[in-house]
Amino acid sequence: MCLNYFIQLNETVMIENGNGVITANKDLKESLNQIKHYLEKNIRDLTAESERKNYEISTLKEELEKSRLQAQGNSQLINKLLGELSKAQNDIEWYKLTYEKRSFLGTIREKLLRKH
Repeated sequence: MCLNYFIQLNETVMIENGNGVITANKDLKESLNQIKHYLEKNIRDLTAESERKNYEISTLKEELEKSRLQAQGNSQLINKLLGELSKAQNDIEWYKLTYEKRSFLGTIREKLLRKH
């Protein structure tokens, strides 16, 4: 039976099914009201859950953006530190060459040549 629509009259509910009008009693009206209240409650609950999830999604998006910016900053810092480390390694190599492998006279000559 395909129900097209409901018509409420006082205590009686009339249901039209396309083949004619059938009247029902007060119990059917009660059942329909219970179903209506159940559906309205479900709609409210689902709406609240949807709003909660939307808030959670926006919060997670903000945290993701903060993390992305933090990672970008960390990457720049790492690159800077790698550059400083490379410079320090070059300085260490220069000192090794100067004080461990070169002669004393060669070191003096190099310092004198740099000043001029």
